[in-house]
Amino acid sequence: MKNDFELDESSKKPLLIFGLIFGSIVFITVFYLSYNAENLTKKVILDEKRHSRIISIFRAKEEHNFIYIKLSGGQIYNFNNLYRVGDSLSKSKGDSIEYIFRGDSIIKNNLFEVARREGTLK
Repeated sequence: MKNDFELDESSKKPLLIFGLIFGSIVFITVFYLSYNAENLTKKVILDEKRHSRIISIFRAKEEHNFIYIKLSGGQIYNFNNLYRVGDSLSKSKGDSIEYIFRGDSIIKNNLFEVARREGTLK
């Protein structure tokens, strides 16, 4: 079977314009996100506020068996090796330090340093 699909001149120009516009939008979006990734990560860390207790640590099969923690308020976050079930977490908005209360000890967890180890901050 012969493929007779061919565009005429009146169809080529709108497709070319659409392709250029779409490609420009994708390029600008990727450039913006890669250029501002560090600032966006810092903003997310500083804007976060949490005062909860860890009630479970689990693997999510639908997320390729990544390990997550579930807090008493129902929030779910990525697992950090410092966490244990029963730990209380306290992080104020505008601060990058998260305090982990475990028994009689207090562990300071600098979330900027965690992000640097993960490669999202320089």
